[in-house]
Amino acid sequence: MEGNLIRTLFGKLIDALRFRRPSPQTESDSPRDRMKQAFSVVSDGITIRGRIFFPVAEPCKMYPGLIICHGIPGSGDPRPSDDPGYEAIAEEFASLGIAAVIFNFRGCGDSGGDFEMMGWTRDLEAVVGKILDTPFIDPTRVSLLGFSGGGAAAIRVAADNSDIYGLAAIGTPAHFDIFDEDPSEIVSDFKERGIIKDPGFPPDIDRWTRSFVEIEPRRWIGHFEGKRVLIVHGDQDELIPVEHAHELFERAPAGVAKISVIPGGVHRLRLDPRCNEIVKKWLLEGLGWKSD
Repeated sequence: MEGNLIRTLFGKLIDALRFRRPSPQTESDSPRDRMKQAFSVVSDGITIRGRIFFPVAEPCKMYPGLIICHGIPGSGDPRPSDDPGYEAIAEEFASLGIAAVIFNFRGCGDSGGDFEMMGWTRDLEAVVGKILDTPFIDPTRVSLLGFSGGGAAAIRVAADNSDIYGLAAIGTPAHFDIFDEDPSEIVSDFKERGIIKDPGFPPDIDRWTRSFVEIEPRRWIGHFEGKRVLIVHGDQDELIPVEHAHELFERAPAGVAKISVIPGGVHRLRLDPRCNEIVKKWLLEGLGWKSD
């Protein structure tokens, strides 16, 4: 009897703390009034760095969380001035009352290490563990938003983690047959992009190449046990044919998956306002909030 009472009271306390969508009077729309909390985790001995964008400078409630996973960089060139980057996506979701997380996979940005596809899944697992244990983030409402190769990592991690509430894969390949070429040429390309920095990496090129097969999203998306799946693709994607999106949708858990194909959409959908609106509506609906 006493144990049931304690559990009931604890449940009510969590419900009271769980964040509801803010009104304009209680949250600021200014990025300057939000808290950006830097963090780092260690994955395979590699330091992975990221930031959490809280809706307010002094969080005091339980916020839903969104972990944003970037794709494989297309080049080592500096970001164009007209590209706001993933920070802009995080800012937008933070303005909606969501704790948005961005980070760099190994080999990218200010994180250490060299690019390796299965290594990316371990990086994301480490980040998910950190976020689920972060104060003011509701561990029952943490979703993953992955772009291209980051979507592949998100699908693989979500397949093994029942704590992931929602999964959105944007411009994500169903498989990596596009890499069916000389492995040494692929590695050379990634070295030119700057995501493989060690001249001696990978030590086993065949094992490194097999990681693309091991992570195949079409093999793992059906194992997702969360509440909601969103697949978004452009029908003019110049890198990954739109058929990949349809294959992922067909293999996704029945009844929880939704697909949206954007007419004229190309691969870099994070720069397409239509994609952002689709993701925003999907996420807010899943939280029981109305989108504007």
